[in-house]
Amino acid sequence: MTDFNYADWVEGTYQTCNDPTEWNGTNPKCAIDCCENEIAMHDDYCDDHQRCIMCGDNEDCICEKEWGNVSNCCEATFYEPGYPDNDICSACGEHSTSAWQDAVDNCKNN
Repeated sequence: MTDFNYADWVEGTYQTCNDPTEWNGTNPKCAIDCCENEIAMHDDYCDDHQRCIMCGDNEDCICEKEWGNVSNCCEATFYEPGYPDNDICSACGEHSTSAWQDAVDNCKNN
């Protein structure tokens, strides 16, 4: 049997938690130098600078624009006027989601 007292139990149970008595009333700022927003919970970046789910970039990502009109099935563009108004893949002629929308849905489900 281990010699375990109440103080040891408290330290072992709460060692990875932040001490609420140390909070000064403000949350840390975003890791992006010019951003003054508070960070999202358990992250280094604010809601405006979350990492892209495809490329991992925080600021200069164009993945949504680049992959938003590309079909998930064949990586071909959609017929005009494009996704989401037209979800027919130009390569196979089947209904499809955009590669971007598929990545977003997979991210939410995992």
